[in-house]
Amino acid sequence: MQLTEEGMKNMKDFLQQYNKFSEQCFNSCIVNLNNRSLTTEESSCADVCVSKLFNANNRSIGVYLVEQPKFTEKKMAEAEAKAAEALELMKSQGLNPEEMSQAELQAAAIQIQQQQAAR
Repeated sequence: MQLTEEGMKNMKDFLQQYNKFSEQCFNSCIVNLNNRSLTTEESSCADVCVSKLFNANNRSIGVYLVEQPKFTEKKMAEAEAKAAEALELMKSQGLNPEEMSQAELQAAAIQIQQQQAAR
């Protein structure tokens, strides 16, 4: 099985989160390292801790899944507005974007972006 770069990143993120949860619960619940096995209190504390952390993580993911499309849509609208503004600036400078090559459009857009940044 070959994992894509995105799949590897997701796996790495999951493992980092898992390790963070494990460490947090260990530090909160395990108080005695003299025995090989957990006490009943330590075991139930760890179960509750992990459950709470995973529920909180699931809620965060749920919010992300709802809000991310809205954020992406907003960014796309901003990018489209900037592109329309750049086209209008090109036209006001006497350029005809419909007749320009892709390279010429890119060069003109970069020039306009530099002019806007200088303001």
